Formats: sequence, structure tokens, C-alpha cells
Amino acid sequence: MNRGAGFDFDAMQAQGDDVGLQLYLLIMTPLPLACTPQAPSPGQPSPLEIHYAYMHELIEQGKVLLIGPCMAEPVVPGHAPVPHGFGILRVSSLEEAEEIARNEPFGVMGWRRNTVMAWTPKFGSLIPTLISTIGQ
Repeated sequence: MNRGAGFDFDAMQAQGDDVGLQLYLLIMTPLPLACTPQAPSPGQPSPLEIHYAYMHELIEQGKVLLIGPCMAEPVVPGHAPVPHGFGILRVSSLEEAEEIARNEPFGVMGWRRNTVMAWTPKFGSLIPTLISTIGQ
């Protein structure tokens, strides 16, 4: 391995160990559908509006740092009419992150399988920004 000029393994390892951020990744995967989804009744919110309202509430509570679709992934015929999605959650426990995943509207509708993984970011140019924004 080429360590390059200025690379200090011990300093980098210590930085990673000192970050102390505990976040959760929300991975949203479209599912095959048994039938074509029906349009909402007049005056009823669309599935996307319901999803956005849910995410807005979580953002207001400080539980969602980032979330959005993976637009390079095409919608697959026969699957839910939504793309893959990915989010970074700042909550107090894995159980709380899993509850968010269970209640995500596209998951409730059977359109997505939502998976949560604990994530501890250690390195990268955004680490100082994360620490100053959300603390440790």
C-alpha cells in the first residue's frame, strides 16, 4: 500500500476512533407488486405527498439528516412506481430507526422493503461539519 506523503496511520486511526457519531442508514428498496397501484380518490393526497409529509415531520424533529431517491436506478416494470431511496437518520437507538422504517409510507403500502443499519462514520471531509452540526 502506498501511504503517500503526509499519511499518518496512527493519527487517522485516532481521528476515526474519536469521532463518536452514531447514525443509522435507511435503505429503501422497491418491491414487486401483485397489481397496478390505483390513483388516489379526488381530494385524497397522492402516495408521494404522504411520503413527503412523513419525511417533513421527521426532518422537523431532527431525525432525518439526509434522505432522497437514487435517481440513477430505474423504476423496474412490475415493481412499485418509486425508485430506490437512501437516508441518514440521527435517532437515539436502532429500535427508533427501525420504527421509522416500519412507518415509512411506501413501506406501509407494500411498495418498498426498508432496511436499517447502524453506521459510525469515521473518516471524510464532512466529519468536521457533522460534528459541528449535530455534535457527538
